[in-house]
Amino acid sequence: MSEFPLRLDSYFFTHQEVIANIDHKQDSKESPIHLDFIVNGTANRIDGHESKYAITAHVEINKETSHNLSYFFSITAFGIVSIKDGMQGHPGIESIIETSGVHLLFGAIRERLADLTARGPWQSIQLDFIPLTVKLAP
Repeated sequence: MSEFPLRLDSYFFTHQEVIANIDHKQDSKESPIHLDFIVNGTANRIDGHESKYAITAHVEINKETSHNLSYFFSITAFGIVSIKDGMQGHPGIESIIETSGVHLLFGAIRERLADLTARGPWQSIQLDFIPLTVKLAP
């Protein structure tokens, strides 16, 4: 396997909010759970650093189109991704940053959401696959 050209330098959560919905009807056949999400991500080169990129990822529940929610939530993660030394000319590096950087943070958000809802009154939320296309800002 060839070496992956990116390195995760750091990440953290800039916003994390989970609120249990007291009106949730657990195991209701008349009112099944339907979850829609609002998701977005960005990738931007950090000024003055040719090989460092700021990555953000955000996931929240869409209150308008979801039904019988167990939790209301909004989570945002921020990370710094670097191109490894000697890999700046790697073919398709910007495309890799656009997809892999944001999806790495979605994995962190997925785990945080499962953790935050695991001890709540309702079943924990398992965030499913997130299709997303991100383009580096010029």
